[in-house]
Amino acid sequence: MINTMRGGPAHKGDTPVGREIIEALADLHKTLKSGVAVAKRYVVNVRDVSVATPGEYDAAAVRATRQKLGVSQSVFAQLMGVSTILAQSWEQGKRFPDATARRLLDEINREPRRWSRMIKPARHAA
Repeated sequence: MINTMRGGPAHKGDTPVGREIIEALADLHKTLKSGVAVAKRYVVNVRDVSVATPGEYDAAAVRATRQKLGVSQSVFAQLMGVSTILAQSWEQGKRFPDATARRLLDEINREPRRWSRMIKPARHAA
């Protein structure tokens, strides 16, 4: 069991899972203090991954995406989570979507019908 890690009171764990966690942390602490490489004592998984770069969107590509949905710039901006002015500036080529917005544009272009279903007419009070 662990006595102290930082001079605080010892804790033994109040449940079987708690005790197992405390024992595992004590073992890790002992390993780290000993200078033994963690990978020699424990299984360490390292994976190389790559993430696809989002597509490039110029003014025409942004406009084409919006038109694919058949919505106004205002509705398109709401769907994208940006201001109408920003969506307009994308379509005018004054600004360009950042990587996060381009990923969302990729998804909209991949499944436009799915995204169209998210747009519902507003209900007006009688």
